[in-house]
Amino acid sequence: MPKFFYTDCVITDLKRFDFHIDEFTARINGRQTKRLAMTNDLYHYLMGSGHTTKTRLWFYDPGFNKALIVAAAKHFADEPKVLHNTSISNLRSFAIKPLLVGLLAWFTAWALMVIPVFSWYGANAQKGVLLLETFTIQVGIAAAALLFGYALWVRIKMARLDNWQSGDITPYTLNESPLPHPILSAKPKAARKAAPELVE
Repeated sequence: MPKFFYTDCVITDLKRFDFHIDEFTARINGRQTKRLAMTNDLYHYLMGSGHTTKTRLWFYDPGFNKALIVAAAKHFADEPKVLHNTSISNLRSFAIKPLLVGLLAWFTAWALMVIPVFSWYGANAQKGVLLLETFTIQVGIAAAALLFGYALWVRIKMARLDNWQSGDITPYTLNESPLPHPILSAKPKAARKAAPELVE
């Protein structure tokens, strides 16, 4: 289930994790994050002036073990300026991605159903072809429509950042063990023996 929340924090040690996809690591309120996804604009904004001051970050967790997405950011010194993650609701999310998912669903349904349908209809193959075409096209359209509806819902959420609830970033950070304290010796070092007296 996707989650949308914001937190007021100080972000430090922001580093690029993967150069092929825009994923980063950082420390948020002193805790090491696992994976953060953001655009280059957001990265440079967070690394710019005021990056050591308190910042409000809006997070979008798409689920399915994907990287936590920085949906928007605002330095309190720059109020009311808010920088949005434009990759969440771009043309790829609304047109290309639903189309590709619809084609993939259509092809998968065809591959899975072709043998059972023709085995069932046997000699009356023409009727089986008509049924198969109708069913697989409906599956493809439904998959594309679902993804388009989801993208539209996320876009509406992005336009209403003021309605997001405050959340805890801790589940998205690593459990770091505290550094061990040095063990002090219980017994003091033995005092050096006094030097023997000089014999005249």
